[in-house]
Amino acid sequence: MLRTHIPSLTLVALSALLLSASFPRLDQGYLAWICLVPLLLAVARAGTLGSAFAYGLLGGLLQWSLLLSWIPTVLIQYGGMPLPLAWLLLALLAALLAAYQAVACLVVRYLMKRSRTGALLSFPFVWVSLELFRTYLILGGFPWLLLGYSQTRWLSLIQVSDITGVFGVSFVIAWVNASLAWLLVQRRPWHAALWPAATGLVLVVGCATYGRAVLAEWSTVPALYRAALLQGNLDFDEPADTLAWKFDQGYRQLASKIADGPADLIVLPESPAPLSFQFDARYRDDVESLASRATLGLVFSNVHYLQAGGVTRYFNSAYFLEGDGNLAGRYDKIHLVPFGEYVPWRGLFFFAESITKDVGSFSPGSQYTVPRMGGRPLSALICFEAVFPQLARRFTQRDSQLIVNLTNDRWYGDSAAPYQHLEMARWRAVENRRYMLRAANSGISAIVEPTGRIQSSTALLRSAVCSGRFAFIRGETLYARYGDVFAALCAIISAVLIAVAAIGGRGRRA
Repeated sequence: MLRTHIPSLTLVALSALLLSASFPRLDQGYLAWICLVPLLLAVARAGTLGSAFAYGLLGGLLQWSLLLSWIPTVLIQYGGMPLPLAWLLLALLAALLAAYQAVACLVVRYLMKRSRTGALLSFPFVWVSLELFRTYLILGGFPWLLLGYSQTRWLSLIQVSDITGVFGVSFVIAWVNASLAWLLVQRRPWHAALWPAATGLVLVVGCATYGRAVLAEWSTVPALYRAALLQGNLDFDEPADTLAWKFDQGYRQLASKIADGPADLIVLPESPAPLSFQFDARYRDDVESLASRATLGLVFSNVHYLQAGGVTRYFNSAYFLEGDGNLAGRYDKIHLVPFGEYVPWRGLFFFAESITKDVGSFSPGSQYTVPRMGGRPLSALICFEAVFPQLARRFTQRDSQLIVNLTNDRWYGDSAAPYQHLEMARWRAVENRRYMLRAANSGISAIVEPTGRIQSSTALLRSAVCSGRFAFIRGETLYARYGDVFAALCAIISAVLIAVAAIGGRGRRA
């Protein structure tokens, strides 16, 4: 029995390997254009719906185990989790993410049973629908490494995301894969089966043409302000006194290394916080002194404490401190990291601890705060929040003209995670046509232009200053204004196809 599945399982494994290689660190994005073809061939030859589901699930398990292989190390080293349980948690997460791919394979095979091979072309609609669900469902969503993110390095192809979001690029890639698979399984003359591939070529050329025009337009936008992002490279494994010195005096020393004159805005990353801006007067004086070195002031990370009813709540917060020492605003992180800043389903994961050592567990914020510094509105995304398109959109809709991203990727060491995280964060700049100032504790800090181009950046795991120019930009893109309309349309089309197939199947049986 197993022997009959070996050719299909080989195709599934090949697909998983190609898709994994499309993302950092291998970062061979061109492989994304063919990576799903082997999987679709396996689905096309699946004898049952169960086989199609199993192919998608097994391929997804292999793919996500490779892409997220850095997770157990983080949970063991910083979460105090036993090795077997850390790997079990990775397996559970990989299985959850693989389930979305498995459902896509199941739906496509179901439609093929109703309308033969033509249903292969439903695949891009179904795939994007499930990417949309993955962005929002279960623990607030986990849109890590959606298919479109594989093309981050090809700037001309990703500019269309200011209309469709990342989902539009995912659709084009999925369409090209489906059209190639269609071409291989067709029994009609090959030239009669070329129209899907021709359509895919039109989509790719259309995206690239639009992208080149947009890149030319945004290359003329003047960047009048200077930013300095201070990368302190703080590590919780360091002695407490060393960590406190780096957190206070270390940043002040880095600020003295800012080249080419004073900065308009200084940004400190999310990092371990051994000192409290809220309660420590000396540290508060030092931070205000640092803010005075910049025309607009300082954006930095710290823990905010709120006591009510005898209970203390902790918030991972971004503070906006103007150059004159006035606090322009504070943003409390809304989307917390499961097992990073809190442990979900405590009854089930009673053995786990959050990897954050500042406090045992953070509370989520609730306000999309857009303070003004120097009269200009800006907003912050803290760490993991940069992978959620809907969060950046909410701030843009509230007239934020600059995205500041404070993150701490020190937990991940020199793994693929910091590279993956940066690649996804860059899309928020494109979708909203905003500059992004990304200050990372251990790297990769970067100034990202509204086209997604990295103007300047730092290396990993070292203290450094990332300097460059930026601008405050007004207005809303179509994506910022209307959101995931394209992905929602794909979901509607998928639902209609399933309904028509189901009704047609019942009619034939009758």
